[in-house]
Amino acid sequence: MRADLDGILAQKGADALLLYSESFKNPNMYYLTNFLAPDPFIYLKKVDCSPMIIVNPMEFPRAKKESTVKDVRSYAEYNYVQVIKAAENPKLGMMKLLALITERELGRESTICVPYNFPSIATDVLRKEGLNIKPMFNVVEKARETKEPEEVKEIEKVQRTVEKVASEVISIIADCDVGSNNVLIHEVNGKKGPLTAGALKTLMAHRFLDNWCSVEEELIVACGPPSADPHYNGKAEDKIKANNPIILDIYPRSIRKRYWADMTRTVVKGKAPDKVKRMFDAVLEAKNTCIDALHAGVLGSEMFNLCCDILEKAGYNTNRGGKQVESGFIHGLGHGVGLEIHEGPSMNETYGFPINEHNVVTVEPGLYDPKIGGVRIEDLVVVTKKGCRNLTQMPIQLEI
Repeated sequence: MRADLDGILAQKGADALLLYSESFKNPNMYYLTNFLAPDPFIYLKKVDCSPMIIVNPMEFPRAKKESTVKDVRSYAEYNYVQVIKAAENPKLGMMKLLALITERELGRESTICVPYNFPSIATDVLRKEGLNIKPMFNVVEKARETKEPEEVKEIEKVQRTVEKVASEVISIIADCDVGSNNVLIHEVNGKKGPLTAGALKTLMAHRFLDNWCSVEEELIVACGPPSADPHYNGKAEDKIKANNPIILDIYPRSIRKRYWADMTRTVVKGKAPDKVKRMFDAVLEAKNTCIDALHAGVLGSEMFNLCCDILEKAGYNTNRGGKQVESGFIHGLGHGVGLEIHEGPSMNETYGFPINEHNVVTVEPGLYDPKIGGVRIEDLVVVTKKGCRNLTQMPIQLEI
């Protein structure tokens, strides 16, 4: 939460925080300011003091209206035209302006934290100007892990949209005829043809835009043996087939509020092979058991090991101990979701840290066999003191 930021900075030995970035692609900048701008601007905050942002003159009126930061200033207050003109080139001039503003507002004596992805050229210029710049990992990101109630509500809104779109896609698959070689046949505008992964992805992209969500990373529609690769998205021309596992991994983002959601369902049109049924039953048991066991204070690695225990008992290989396995459980159990689709905390073998109250995480065990494909089931939950609340309401059904 934002209220945790001062404590995180103090714990790392920093006196202040500096960001210089746009905020459409930088989740940290948007999180701290609630202001969307396509061009870089400056965020400054001393420990135990209110933050300020400095923006270009054009953005100043909008920033005053929209940003949750109350102290909004313009580059014009710092004679930006003269500073930039005096430099060898405009980009270096902007770095000189950044150094001038930072020194004036934070001081040379301060230990100034910048994020790990802060522009390296800016770090060089600020240090040459005598400022004590310290790149640090996991400062704003750590605060973001713990969600405010309003953030959880925004994630839930997107998840409801995911479920609505996924339900439509599964209905389309279920209503298809079965052609030669088990290829599914559907009708569009009076014409029948093979159902493809590309057609389903296009439909989903349109439906999400109708609901003010965007597909910023390609969705996964993977059918049959190729679905044994967890990150095989499915080529546009891939034909969807009956009696094969179909993995639908769906993760759009709110255009206005910037929050993501994430859900995976595995379905079979027709009759699922016995091996797929057994995989599905084991994955579903692992998912349900892990959700029941998840609570504030449990280590991410403990949750991963619990999942491995269940799947190994069912007779499947796992990647526990860093093993390279071709089939079985070959990825982590889950990850945080918020302003990024993959953020902290994690539930894998190397994450020996607690999962905390108000974290929003996926629980997504899976089993994979290159000969027949994969099965993955993913719900999104918010962690509470004694358990977790499932943000996913969509029913789970293998055969459709």
